[in-house]
Amino acid sequence: MNFPPMMTEGSSRAFKFASSFPALGWEPVVIAYHEVSGIEAERLPFRVHYAGHTYSAKEMDPEQLFRLVHGLPLKKLFFKKEGFPQSKNGIGENSWERKAATLAEQLLQEDSDIEMIYAQAPPFAPHRLALELSAKYHIPVMFDCTTSFVVEKQDMGILHSGHCVAMPSRVMKEFFLRKYRGRLFHEDISIVRNGYDPECCHVMLPQEQAGVPILCVFHIERAEGKELKNFFSGLSAFVKSQEGAKGFFSIAFTGPGYEKVRRYLKKYRLEDFVEAGPVCSHGDELELCMRADLYCVVLGKADGYELFVPERLYDIMGMKTSLGGLLPDGLAKKVIHEAGGRTASIERVESIVDFLQDTFSLWLSGQLPTVSDTAVGDYCFRSSMKDFLGEMATRLPMA
Repeated sequence: MNFPPMMTEGSSRAFKFASSFPALGWEPVVIAYHEVSGIEAERLPFRVHYAGHTYSAKEMDPEQLFRLVHGLPLKKLFFKKEGFPQSKNGIGENSWERKAATLAEQLLQEDSDIEMIYAQAPPFAPHRLALELSAKYHIPVMFDCTTSFVVEKQDMGILHSGHCVAMPSRVMKEFFLRKYRGRLFHEDISIVRNGYDPECCHVMLPQEQAGVPILCVFHIERAEGKELKNFFSGLSAFVKSQEGAKGFFSIAFTGPGYEKVRRYLKKYRLEDFVEAGPVCSHGDELELCMRADLYCVVLGKADGYELFVPERLYDIMGMKTSLGGLLPDGLAKKVIHEAGGRTASIERVESIVDFLQDTFSLWLSGQLPTVSDTAVGDYCFRSSMKDFLGEMATRLPMA
């Protein structure tokens, strides 16, 4: 997982859990992936041990830095230059797993007060390691499954281990119960929801001064060639339909899909509308989202899209901004609608144009809908911690 400076999928959820424990009298100890220096990041209220490499942001070009902090494979050229070990996808997972196992053993031997292990998947390597450590040190485990995956035969034992298996939504739990009918049962899976940290997210007052353009932040994820072409075709058509668009309309992008955006911006001559470049820290991304008039998820049909919800979407719930989605049917669309947001199909250019025109018309009239009060209450991370602590209480020994 990628801890600060940038929180990617899974690490955002784990970071919120770990950050909540000190106030409850617990001291979390985290084993994370790569360490990145040279970028201002949140001050951590817990210990982090990095099992990967240590990188200096100042020694990397912007493209490589973006890929690193977003958990994307680094290009081999970078490793050849620096002499780092390579793996099939460029980031050396095998060595990370070995070092993580060594670190975990060392920490458990040095600190007899460690009472529980939290491990996140996919991939399943952390779960396998946690199961081994649990058997050796007699410590309960919370196996957190953050997105859909194929359960290999050797991993079914983890789900049947008697430890807590957590998933972030009822939809995901029901999917697994249907998919593995007869092998997984209702009591095998617990729900520990996602949410926003109210201390990190706040509501920005609407811009009222004349001449301030609307800012639309598009989160690009799991979108491939056809879907990106549709999106940028629709965006270009909308801009062309509005006379003098440059003065009233600005855009920015978040998510790992940003690396694919630049060539489309150039092709469709949209570079002048981009307000901010790629962000490489969690705090900077939240600040950008808090300034947005519209936060819109652009999601494609890559594997597992039906159950995928970008974790940054939950952070937006605490900002009371307007929520949108250009995406296929699935859990993300359901979450956006339930929060009072609007969506359109990513598969039809006309739908994308209509969505953007409606957004602009609503903004001009001051009627752009924001996240509902119900969603603001339901998705506060305090509810997630209540789920987490409830699972802990049933598995930890009585004091």
